Amino acid sequence: MTSRQKNQKTKNIFFQISAIVILLAAIVYYFEAGIAKYMMIAGVAGFTAVVFTSPYRGKSLRAKRLFNIQIFAVLLMAVSAYLMFVDINFWPVILLVSAILTLYCTIILPKEE
Repeated sequence: MTSRQKNQKTKNIFFQISAIVILLAAIVYYFEAGIAKYMMIAGVAGFTAVVFTSPYRGKSLRAKRLFNIQIFAVLLMAVSAYLMFVDINFWPVILLVSAILTLYCTIILPKEE
């Protein structure tokens, strides 16, 4: 296994762990809001780090558009984490929109590459 493949595998694992932490934070929020806020921030930070360190370098316009949608979804996650942190109850809606966009990009982007 080359170093690039190991790096990609590590990023993929970190991506999945960050997504699970975000999901757990959304669930834990209803039981212990204080802990969930910090879990959400940690999960979104990890998710953001993976997305921004894995830019699309190909020439496909559709894949570039999908990558830009993924970046927009990450920004929505950050907004959702902020709204959760300041106790504004609109955060689940923004997180849901972000999750739908991320799911779409995660499924379609590998097919385009």
